[in-house]
Amino acid sequence: MKNISVILYASDMGKGSKPAFQAAIHQAFLSNAQIIYLHVLESDAGTAEELINAYMPEAFNKVRLQNMYTELRKKIKKRLTDYHEEALIKQEMPNIPEPIIEVVQGKADRVILDTADRFNADLIVMGDRSSSSLARVFLGSTARKVIHHSNIPVLIIPLEAE
Repeated sequence: MKNISVILYASDMGKGSKPAFQAAIHQAFLSNAQIIYLHVLESDAGTAEELINAYMPEAFNKVRLQNMYTELRKKIKKRLTDYHEEALIKQEMPNIPEPIIEVVQGKADRVILDTADRFNADLIVMGDRSSSSLARVFLGSTARKVIHHSNIPVLIIPLEAE
């Protein structure tokens, strides 16, 4: 296996995701690798969103969504930066390069793979919340899709289901 110099950590920012986060930090420490923190915003148009889209002008909706995603990106970047600093202090790992934080909208598995390609990542680290083997077989998880299509190693950390 080649040296690991760039690690893509894909996070859903959910409760219980810290084990995957800590695994990414640990791998970065072992390899003195750059970490790319990625959070994917998947559009989830529900009934309320459909009603807004049906009755409000398209230009208004576009601006509203852009503002919403801008604010969400700021909050997520702040949270990831705080987690990163906290983890480095607790684990006494000061020599990890400054992280790059990406918040991207799209389909999670596709965005993860595209981001890994864009940054020439050597490893993808992510958690998997699938509650059972049966769910993994029939429903397919983001982790399963990433593993299936990735050209680089993927480290999957089992997480508790939310």
